[in-house]
Amino acid sequence: MALWAWVGGTARELRAAGHTELAAAVERMPRLALEGNLTRLDAELPQALRVARAAEGVPRLEEYLRHWPLAARVGPLKHGAIALADAEAHRGALHAQGTGYCPPPVCGAENLLSCYANIDGPGYAVDRAALLTEAAQHTEPGQPAFEALALAHAAMLVDDERPDEAVHHLDAQAARVRATGTDVGLYYGFGYVRALRHLDRHSAALDVLAHLENNGVARWPEGAPRTDAHRRIRFERARLMAWLARTGRRPAEEALAVLPDVLEAEAHPSLRLTWVEAVEQLVEVGVVRNDWRIGATLTSWTRYLEKVGAYRPCLEMALIALRLATARGARWVALSTVQRAQRALFRLRRADDLRDDLIEAREGAARIPPPVLQVEPEELLVRLRAEQADEVDPERQADLVLAALELRPDDTTLLAAFGQVGRTLKLADVVVETQWARVRRAPGDQMAALALLETLLHDEDVPGVRSLVRTLSSAAAMHATHA
Repeated sequence: MALWAWVGGTARELRAAGHTELAAAVERMPRLALEGNLTRLDAELPQALRVARAAEGVPRLEEYLRHWPLAARVGPLKHGAIALADAEAHRGALHAQGTGYCPPPVCGAENLLSCYANIDGPGYAVDRAALLTEAAQHTEPGQPAFEALALAHAAMLVDDERPDEAVHHLDAQAARVRATGTDVGLYYGFGYVRALRHLDRHSAALDVLAHLENNGVARWPEGAPRTDAHRRIRFERARLMAWLARTGRRPAEEALAVLPDVLEAEAHPSLRLTWVEAVEQLVEVGVVRNDWRIGATLTSWTRYLEKVGAYRPCLEMALIALRLATARGARWVALSTVQRAQRALFRLRRADDLRDDLIEAREGAARIPPPVLQVEPEELLVRLRAEQADEVDPERQADLVLAALELRPDDTTLLAAFGQVGRTLKLADVVVETQWARVRRAPGDQMAALALLETLLHDEDVPGVRSLVRTLSSAAAMHATHA
């Protein structure tokens, strides 16, 4: 574990020299980044920088400290396009300090490489290859940054559909590290796991995980690195086991038993797609129920990925959500997911394979028949409210309410109900389109405005709230003028 060995050794040297506060910052910043705790990183960075500048006779550490908030964003939090300008600026600032300057254990290219991968790994393969070639000139075997760049290079090769070359690259770079008398860290093994999975060598990848768990993690001291590594092992194992169950090579119940809880995936954005890919396979083998709760979770997570500009993961997750929604017959959810997937596809540089998948999934969604109202539109809500708790299906309710709204588009009671069920399904951003249409037609309709306001507040859409206030104020002023 080269990085953490450097962190521990540097912290001990700093404490021995009397720099206890700086030593604590050197240890704490990467741990907070590993946890994705951006709030604390941003809060603690200014004081850590002041302490680093004031320390005399110690290595230059300011850029090392500045590295970690961005590392948290493009790593655990999976930020893509919204972090690109910052990642480029950070690397540019490092190079302005001297040709290829990087702080001792990290490289300024690392965060930019992660950002590119989050946005569109295959689409940025050429950019990543060029950046890796340049960065490799400023690191040496045995340095933490060397190992990180080796992993980034392997990830680029996998995204460029060359997983066999990725394995060879990992082997070659590990040999260079061992020639220095040290060894690669445990995280290096995850590079092999990804490459082997793309080579359809899932059982071999499981063996690597077992080796990492038994010969690496088990020997680490308690703390954030050990917790993070063990979590990654569990999520990767769940995905591999689910695929083996899907292909009949492992019992489905055994795969289900290793699936992490959804709340753990919720807490770790970088692991959500891993969990979702496992769940899709387990749905196919009948051990996970494909219900509206799965749909709401996937909608929430795809919206997050779209918001942070991680467009390829967004599209990949949206395709899974779309296939599952189509299987459930959830028409509105499926068609809404098509729109989100198409927006993500538009942002990708290289996506022929995903484009074909989206065309197929979109055709399946289009075949979902519209619901048939069994009662008059004005009677629908009474019927739905009379349903027993075990009968309630928000996706079916949404389809029915939307069908009723097509017949009675100005019915504010139906609009409010649509907002409520849409919020339950995490599709507030789609609901507001229908609610806004009514408010713009009739800004004096207070019930419609309140229903829209409730949806905007629930979605924490501050710009939307401001727009609503302006719309209503303008309508009120116009009414007063003509009164």
